[in-house]
Amino acid sequence: MPAHRIYIHLTWSTLARRPMIDVPTRAFLDEFFRRIAIQERVTIMALGFLRTHVHLLVRTAPRYDLPRLVQLLKGGSSYAASRQPANVLGLRWNREYSATSVSPRLLREPVTYIQSQSSRHPSEAIPP
Repeated sequence: MPAHRIYIHLTWSTLARRPMIDVPTRAFLDEFFRRIAIQERVTIMALGFLRTHVHLLVRTAPRYDLPRLVQLLKGGSSYAASRQPANVLGLRWNREYSATSVSPRLLREPVTYIQSQSSRHPSEAIPP
């Protein structure tokens, strides 16, 4: 187990909360986020997608540049996803994002919360 366990719950939404995340876009984003996490040496603990927003729980090093990670995830995914042949909706994110630190002792709560997003927001759920 690493000496430092810094957990951050990130969330952001699509531009004007429009439903821009469909099945092909979700598949693309899942792979894209995991590649960025490996590149940046960040561990994804949980990942949840709805049509209008994303939830991500990550473990980082203590001196990690969080705004850089968010820029890579949001800016990079928007640019790349909008150029995918299967993406007919386009993808643009709101400028804002939320970052909340999570205690290692309470890690199950945000993981459960992220994994239950489809049942919490059934009208925004993406079909399996």
